[in-house]
Amino acid sequence: MQKRANYVRALGALFALWGADYPAAYEGAQAAAVDGLAAPAPPSAAVRRRLEDEVLTLGALAATLPVESLYKPWASMSGGDGDGPAQFGAARNLLLGDSAQHMRALYDGLELEVPPAYEAMPDHVALLTEVACLYAEAGNGEAVRALLADHLDWLGAYEDALATRLATLGARPLPVAQHHDELTAALAHGRELTGALTRAIHNLSQSLR
Repeated sequence: MQKRANYVRALGALFALWGADYPAAYEGAQAAAVDGLAAPAPPSAAVRRRLEDEVLTLGALAATLPVESLYKPWASMSGGDGDGPAQFGAARNLLLGDSAQHMRALYDGLELEVPPAYEAMPDHVALLTEVACLYAEAGNGEAVRALLADHLDWLGAYEDALATRLATLGARPLPVAQHHDELTAALAHGRELTGALTRAIHNLSQSLR
């Protein structure tokens, strides 16, 4: 369980913002690969920069973040004062939804602090995979299984969102060809990362049955 969880964490970390240090993150993922699964090769520096600056950053040109709340409805209701989730019903595409609140409760129970960069998105995939690995380190297979089922079941929707961005970019090319090509490659690489993580999560989940 631990080695498989380590690989899941290493892949989840590839969705974080690494800057110039990104090659080390890919090396870590490749070293952690298990059961014949292969971690994606690192992209060029230009493509990785587009991925981080224009896809994985809030408010960016092609922002498509791997944050659970963005892909699940707000199911909880407020106390009827007109504030909070109730006014949105089952709205999607909003940060700090039910999943984020649940993850904050889990962090409190584990005595973990949410890093400042993730304050508005405590259900970012990099944090979710980190918690799964922490549970595995503690030998708590049941907690790992629950986290995978409850908080990492939206990656298909995320990959679809990246595909939609790609299709939109294809229909409306950017004025600068190099920028267009790099961003296209960045979105495609994001899909590659998501596919690798989905397979790793499935592998870990199957091992816990």
